[in-house]
Amino acid sequence: MKKHRNVLIVDDEVDFLSSMRRALRKEPYRVLTAESGKAALRIIKAQNVDLVVSDYMMPEMDGLTLIKRIQSDYPHILTIMLTALAELDIAMQAINEAGVYKFILKPVEINSFRITLRRALESLDLLAEKEGLLQKIKNRDALLQELERKHPGITKVERDVDGYILSLD
Repeated sequence: MKKHRNVLIVDDEVDFLSSMRRALRKEPYRVLTAESGKAALRIIKAQNVDLVVSDYMMPEMDGLTLIKRIQSDYPHILTIMLTALAELDIAMQAINEAGVYKFILKPVEINSFRITLRRALESLDLLAEKEGLLQKIKNRDALLQELERKHPGITKVERDVDGYILSLD
């Protein structure tokens, strides 16, 4: 996992936030907490946040509204929705409209939650690696196009069955 990952947990229940900080204190990422959607947006604006875990039912701004805003303004941040309500329509809306990574029911089983957070952060690492590799391919393609422009035919190489170059034109 990439170093210095930040996970922001948003919930209006202070006891839940305290228990999450305690339960996740030994994890290989930093846990930030916010008691409202507005506080979460202030934290995201001020700090690099990789993953947001938000409760659905909160006063002022519900979790779905918060996650939609995050996806609109900070599309690189992965999001997870928590809720005590087992309502399929909320889950579908969170997934379809806000692009949440996962929908988790409360009460949270901490070991499963740890695994989910680690996997979410690993998926971000894999995405970053993929983007880096795609950029390398684009750079090499640009170099090959430049070589072909300067030296027409240079990129047309014949090889035998063992991969050896037969001739250069």
